[in-house]
Amino acid sequence: MAGLTLDTAGALAAARDLGASGWAAAELLLAIRIGMAEGSAARSEGEGKPNG
Repeated sequence: MAGLTLDTAGALAAARDLGASGWAAAELLLAIRIGMAEGSAARSEGEGKPNG
């Protein structure tokens, strides 16, 4: 996940605002990081391919 950044404190605060606490908040942060990594991988796989 090189090059990916996540404002962990801000994301944790948002998770708590949504009612998550403890492990639920940690799992939400993990899901966000995994989603960021998958999106980054998908974009890098698409580089160099023609659109259309």
